[in-house]
Amino acid sequence: MIKVDRKEKFELYWVIYVIVLFAIVIGATAPAVYTVGGDLSSVQAGIIIPNTAVNEGKVIQGTLYAYQYYFAIKENGGSITSNELGSPYYYNIMVAHPGQYINLTMYAAPHMATANFYYPDYATHVDDVQIVPGLVQYAPVVVPNISGAFAFLNGEYNGPWFSYQEGLLLVLPYQGYMSQTDVSKYITQTHLAQTSTLVGDPYNPPIVVYNTTMTPTVDLVADQYAIFNNSVPGPTAVVLANSNVTVNMYIPTPNSDHNFLYNYSTSGTPYPVRNVYIGIYAVWWNGSITLVKQVPIPYDKTITFTFTANAPAYLYGLITPVYYNYNFMNMSNTLTGEQYGYVMGLWGTILVEQG
Repeated sequence: MIKVDRKEKFELYWVIYVIVLFAIVIGATAPAVYTVGGDLSSVQAGIIIPNTAVNEGKVIQGTLYAYQYYFAIKENGGSITSNELGSPYYYNIMVAHPGQYINLTMYAAPHMATANFYYPDYATHVDDVQIVPGLVQYAPVVVPNISGAFAFLNGEYNGPWFSYQEGLLLVLPYQGYMSQTDVSKYITQTHLAQTSTLVGDPYNPPIVVYNTTMTPTVDLVADQYAIFNNSVPGPTAVVLANSNVTVNMYIPTPNSDHNFLYNYSTSGTPYPVRNVYIGIYAVWWNGSITLVKQVPIPYDKTITFTFTANAPAYLYGLITPVYYNYNFMNMSNTLTGEQYGYVMGLWGTILVEQG
């Protein structure tokens, strides 16, 4: 039997006392909600979000989870309910109506790295908030007063595919379609953001307008980086309501590690991803996203989609994240390092203008 002398007992009791004291102090002083960057007060009525917006039902409650490498966003309120092909979450998409506000509560998903929510100055307020694992952040998103597709992005390096973690806030009219005046203002506002708060960022998609024809053709060509027309997201097209739209997509076979569709098996063998779908998807006034047409992803050939533009907006391409695992020669492990996640790149939006 080991004997403990009086001095050692005293030291042991003292250590236990200090540990208990620390626990009491930490428990008594810890905040109810941990925050960093986006403080809870920033989304309270009367600060950025006016009381009148709350009273008039113009505030959408949003919850954002930051993954590597996409945002999953749930919305409710302001006549918007998120519903993407039956899922309550959007992927890299938010939906709102002109002049609304999104009260955004943000989390890093479990076991994910620190990310960032950056929404540039399209309206009157810039959001630039770190999303740290284990903490809760908030962002009051001021929705522009005009319809359009406005970029938001991950401003924090959280791994090699961070530059693909970009999204679009789709601002849809309460009813009907974008006016010609709104289209002009949207283009002007987007160019202004590209020359100010988005300087140096290639993630704001170019806008291509097809409002002089009822039979527009949108050509989308992917490159070795699995993006359409050198942009993440791809170009934003504007077509006339009730026009007969043709969308051509060409995707070459992935053949390098620059392409998130060039994946690795558990044994370390590379292969092109084939078990995913590309297509056309309608975005409706209430925020729901429904299937128009989709097919298994084809490589090295042009796939053509045709549809009549009767929804206020559409998504095209690959609109759900794709699992990527870099495992060259089966060398990936917890000792040497692991690189995996879910990536979106081959997607974009089509806005519909009143004819």
